Amino acid sequence: MSRSRFRSRWLRASVTAGAVAASSTWLGDAAAQGAPVVLPHAAGQQALAVRIDARGITARACPSAAACAPDGGKVLAVPSEVAPLLGGARVAPVALADGKRLAKIEAPASGAPSGARAGDVASGSWVMLLAAPLAGKGTEPLVLWSGWTGVATGEHGEGRSDAVVVEPLGSGSRVLVGQLRDDVTICGRPALVGASEVDPRTMTLLKGASFQNLPAEERRAAGKVAAERREADAAAPGFRLLRPTAASSAVGKRFAEIADGDPKTAWSEGKAGAGRGEFVSFSSADEVGITGFGLRIKPIDGVEGGAAPRTLFVATPDRLFQVSLPEDAWVKESAGYEVKLPEEIRASCVAVVLDEAFAPRGAQAGEGGAPSAPEVRVTIAEVTARTAFDGQAPAALVGALAGGGERARAAAALLARSGPEAVEAAIAGYDRLDPAGRQLAAGVIDTAPCEVQIPFFTARLASGAAAAPPRGARRAAPPEPDPELHHARDRIRRCGRAAAPALAEIVKGGAPAARVAAARELALVAPAEAVPALLDALAAARGATRKELRAALALAARSERAAPVVEEEVQLDRLRARPEDAQLDLLRALGPSLGRVRGGGAAFQALASAAGAPFERRYLLQAPAAALARAGEAPAEAYLRASLRKDADAHVRLRAAEVAAEVPSLAPDLLAAASDPDVRVREAAVVALSRAASAGAKLPAGAAEALAARLASDPWTFIRGGAALAIGAMPATPSGDRALVGALADRSPEVRRHALDGLGAHRATAHIEAVRDRAEDKEEDVEVRARAILALGAMCDASSVDLWTRLALQAKAPMGERDQRLGSAALAALGAVRPADLPARLKPLLDKDTPHGLREAARAALAATPQCRR
Repeated sequence: MSRSRFRSRWLRASVTAGAVAASSTWLGDAAAQGAPVVLPHAAGQQALAVRIDARGITARACPSAAACAPDGGKVLAVPSEVAPLLGGARVAPVALADGKRLAKIEAPASGAPSGARAGDVASGSWVMLLAAPLAGKGTEPLVLWSGWTGVATGEHGEGRSDAVVVEPLGSGSRVLVGQLRDDVTICGRPALVGASEVDPRTMTLLKGASFQNLPAEERRAAGKVAAERREADAAAPGFRLLRPTAASSAVGKRFAEIADGDPKTAWSEGKAGAGRGEFVSFSSADEVGITGFGLRIKPIDGVEGGAAPRTLFVATPDRLFQVSLPEDAWVKESAGYEVKLPEEIRASCVAVVLDEAFAPRGAQAGEGGAPSAPEVRVTIAEVTARTAFDGQAPAALVGALAGGGERARAAAALLARSGPEAVEAAIAGYDRLDPAGRQLAAGVIDTAPCEVQIPFFTARLASGAAAAPPRGARRAAPPEPDPELHHARDRIRRCGRAAAPALAEIVKGGAPAARVAAARELALVAPAEAVPALLDALAAARGATRKELRAALALAARSERAAPVVEEEVQLDRLRARPEDAQLDLLRALGPSLGRVRGGGAAFQALASAAGAPFERRYLLQAPAAALARAGEAPAEAYLRASLRKDADAHVRLRAAEVAAEVPSLAPDLLAAASDPDVRVREAAVVALSRAASAGAKLPAGAAEALAARLASDPWTFIRGGAALAIGAMPATPSGDRALVGALADRSPEVRRHALDGLGAHRATAHIEAVRDRAEDKEEDVEVRARAILALGAMCDASSVDLWTRLALQAKAPMGERDQRLGSAALAALGAVRPADLPARLKPLLDKDTPHGLREAARAALAATPQCRR
């Protein structure tokens, strides 16, 4: 049954229970009209007159009901949000067990009170409990309690709401006020906790009242089970299925002792009387079938005022059993009792709810009235679930994990709830299990603290990585994901920095693949610890392993958490203590962040200024130099400039040109490098200039002319193409556009394409005829024609609209890829120019017989934002 249905039934059975008494008839109509409601005097209590009208609630106590009226009585204050609700308020007289009376005033809510949780006020009400004072105690009406009921506050799962319960008792009723809490329920059933009860003797609220939250209808339908005395102690199970999660009350708040496996400790309810309705809830595992329960009632050393239950209820979310004990377990020094259920049950929650007790009659005051007997504490020392796995040690349960079936899942659920010994058994037996069993065993190990998990999962990471094919190895098909490896990574990351020492050990001495896998995880979970560990490991690493370790170092070094460690590592005394390769790896790993590291410039200078630096060092220092130059480090900028202009090795000059694109002050040097004798250096310089121009950098004077010279005369096609790209990325100049027009006669289609792209980007309408010639030349390369069409569209060439329309329509029944490519370019150009009759021109392309891609391109052209003024 759902929690909402339980709450509904509980409210019907409990909150309105008092309404069945004739003395508790609702008098809402009279109250709403301002007519008084009079509660007659009772033995020892005065009469009470109540009226609800526009002024509020007026009440007056009188020695006799005959002449009692609210006129001249006290006007009782109500919260501002309640005053508008009083027109619909109802007054219910409630007769208490000894004949005294009180008035329950209820105003149903029409909106949320302050602090109410959204969605939880539709059935809420503001309630006041009002009574006349006892005889001889003055005439001031007694407000026993007032507040909102049925209105939850707090987050879902932690919500709380007040409740008023009127429960039949003898010829009258008992009235309780308490809380309903989302986190304290009887397996989903609402439970009144922290209850106070109206004491008829004093007409005050007494704390510590107990209440049977299980509805009477459900109690009557409960299955009946008799507990049997156990003459000898049962063998303690190797696991604890039940875990106490909440209690309605507990002496010393020690409710967890009801299932701790220690017969010397116990749970005792902490309410007045025999604690009828007090309960403890347990979490269980619905994978595990429960066949019964073992009970120990009296702890070995007893408790002061202790008493034994006579009957109690065992509840699950959808079942209820009434358990009868055969004797007073407090008198009989019994070993314990066994409760055998009529059938196996499976539930994620189990609750034990007290009912009658072996206690003096006066102590059975859970049903109303204060107890006259000395205080008693109904106690249960231990509750243990019985299952098919009783008697099996954790090692045997680990063996049952094999196969992953229903029984295996039940064994896993028990192991997961059984503490360190079960985890040790799962680790010890892991390698002997099949894959399904290993998956369940890993879930058991997940329950352990990180200090226990880490050695196991880092070992799985190392072994799984070593067994995997090397990265980059040729495979017939993509590898299947390794669930064990994935799980190990997940647990390591959850444990975070606690995994650092174990991962560092693998990085230091594991197999190559294991070192790489551990390095990645170490960089993620503990970057500060990873930096020195990886620098140490790099000293002995070679080849692909070194490359992977350096990548992990880069990941760690760029983390903010590693910043203090990085600054320590770049200090000269510490840096020079490491091999030169490791020094260089650290600077490279820092990448663009090097310029923000205090001491980074000095560390670079220590490596860059060494005389006779070999080629590899000079090559690898270019990127760190660029990072520092961007940060304003003049020595690094000078080093990069010298490398670009003067280094004897073309590979070093090439690398300098590649990284100099993001250093604006080096643009003149890049321009000079565009005429370098080595073709690859020229290419790198031209590409860098193109990147700089695309990023908005201002190139030096003469850049267009220098690039135009490359475009016109360089013998290498890719240099000429790169020059065309660079000129196109620069702001338009007459000389630059003339160079692009001249390139339309280049023998390379690639160069012509880039030239057309540049003319289109510049909207060079002065050269529109040359571009139109390329678009209309049927002998021209198809991609060149397409780029020319797009350039004309950017130039808003309205005179080409008819040509574009023909090309677009030809693509509907293409003769080949040429028609398709030209048609798509023509549609893009039409969308840019967007002539007034464009819908009519493209209407044939919207028919169902048009290929889907072309039809969508036509729709896109119609929806495009025009780029040209008409």
